[in-house]
Amino acid sequence: SQHQFAEARELGEEAVQLDPFKAFNYGVLVDANVELGEYAKAVVMSDKMVGIRPDLQSYSRVSYLREIYGDIPGAIQAMEMAVKAGYPGSDETSWCHTQLGGLHERKGDLKAAEQHYASALAERPSYPYALAASGRVAGKMKDFTRALSHLEQAIALMPDAHFHMDLARVHRAQG
Repeated sequence: SQHQFAEARELGEEAVQLDPFKAFNYGVLVDANVELGEYAKAVVMSDKMVGIRPDLQSYSRVSYLREIYGDIPGAIQAMEMAVKAGYPGSDETSWCHTQLGGLHERKGDLKAAEQHYASALAERPSYPYALAASGRVAGKMKDFTRALSHLEQAIALMPDAHFHMDLARVHRAQG
């Protein structure tokens, strides 16, 4: 979160030397290498991570790497695995549902996107990222009442700039 990715990679490499059987250590290396643009190295670390502990954290990283490489069907498949591996109602699982919805949304399948956002909200009704995403999709579907409601709820919970931008897009679409 401090954007010190080179230092994070060094610490991750040191952690792997100390405990090569801890998946978290490889996750640090996946994230650092992605942020440093070293995608091939991130894939190698991701393979090691998922080999040690196939769970939500490793599958979601696989999904992101597949998305980076343009494999959207593969990214969706990996994120579905992450959702299934997660604990229902947890923040991490809600995040994965929302990311899975985002993959479908970017692919143009708004109905599938909305279903995943709704799943996240069914488990966590006040999850701001899913509220905002659901509002954004509702706006794209011209359901402006629901769009405004969800985006305003999300902003009340967390005044993220992206939520405000989506709200502005809905207002613009309304004229």
